[in-house]
Amino acid sequence: MEDEEETKEFKIWLEKLCDSFFRLTDTQKNITIEQLIKLCGPDQLRFLSTKLEVLVKRDFLKCLPLELCFHVLKWMEPSLLCRCCLVSKKWEKVISNCHQVWQKACACLGMDVNEHDVPKETWKDVYLKAMRKIHSFKKDSSYETTMLHGHTARVFALCYRNGMLATGSDDRSVRLWDPQTGHCEYVLLTHTCADISFDMDKVVTASFDNTIGVWDWKTGHRIQCYQGHTGAVFCVDYSDELDIIVSGSADTTVKIWSMSSGGCQVTRYGHSDWVIKVILHRSKVNSPTHKRGEFVLLSMDKKTIKIWSLDATISTPLVTLTTQGENIHLQPKMHFDGNFIVCASDSGIHCWNFETLELSRSFASSPSKWLVAKGQMFSLLLDSTNLYILNNRSEQCIASRELPPFRRSARGSNFTSGDPVWLNCLCENIENNILFATSMPDHSILVLRLKDAT
Repeated sequence: MEDEEETKEFKIWLEKLCDSFFRLTDTQKNITIEQLIKLCGPDQLRFLSTKLEVLVKRDFLKCLPLELCFHVLKWMEPSLLCRCCLVSKKWEKVISNCHQVWQKACACLGMDVNEHDVPKETWKDVYLKAMRKIHSFKKDSSYETTMLHGHTARVFALCYRNGMLATGSDDRSVRLWDPQTGHCEYVLLTHTCADISFDMDKVVTASFDNTIGVWDWKTGHRIQCYQGHTGAVFCVDYSDELDIIVSGSADTTVKIWSMSSGGCQVTRYGHSDWVIKVILHRSKVNSPTHKRGEFVLLSMDKKTIKIWSLDATISTPLVTLTTQGENIHLQPKMHFDGNFIVCASDSGIHCWNFETLELSRSFASSPSKWLVAKGQMFSLLLDSTNLYILNNRSEQCIASRELPPFRRSARGSNFTSGDPVWLNCLCENIENNILFATSMPDHSILVLRLKDAT
């Protein structure tokens, strides 16, 4: 009976206290609470701490429906989401399963993602793996430099293909290297080389002596010589399927040769300056000038890029591409992947959509830099001192690598990228990939390799 009486009295007292407390001002309430806290012992303080955590803090990821959680998360930066994953196991689970957010984050990096694609890993894992590789680009420890020695005069021609590097020099030789080991596989006695293209059977050389040569790697013999240009031949490309070689010269012409017979099939006129780059490549789209799958011939001088037909009856350029400024000079190198024509200039990097032949984009953030290679996600750029990795989507430089003084050719023939597949997708295994190669003042070749990207 006494316990019941005490309980009843306590309830009456508590009701009066609560009523009095309710009537106080905020300042008075705070003073009252402060005085009560001073009277509390460890048990009361522990109880108060537990109670306040529930009352003051709201775990919205635990309280909200999952759909609303995902809606809130999609407005947050990926870097912040990664930190939020450390809050609790619940948060980590919810955030990791918000696939739409991580898929969008991958797209922002420049990855080619489709909403219907389902990767083997979660989109979060794909994003984190890509970010680890991007961060590795900024570390000096991720790069390894190798020097290739053998040439005894200026090296003006470099070409990388299928894991091998071909070099041509003023010492009238062409060398084929395995850049991974530094071993020279073949040495051919040729002529001075301004440009070079090759496969594992032969090498095609453009020379300052106004000729083009085709040489057999194994025998070292010249298979064919092509004569007809009246100036140095600065650039060359070929197609075994079409049995043709195309060349550009200081005489401002582009010539198409029969590879097997050595005869000149047609000479293209239209350039007003040295032709410093020619490309022979299949179109991957239907364009105003070519159907999908047809071979496209491109040529470039320092002002214009011209698109040609291989039809001998069509003697004029189908289209001439120019930058928007009259005094802007094109810089090495021009690239064409069947979808886009890309070239550097004084004002930045220009990208023409081959499907429309319109200038679709200009990277104004990268003026006066040379284009080494371009992929879907990244581009490699070069100036007189550094190599840059550019995020194509944001146009931001994500990494740079200082280079020793190297030899620069106005035509860009004396530097090359390695296998550019990693520029399209960071999911590729890029460890030990050749990133870049260029010739040095002492006639050696500098090879820059991505040593570790984890």
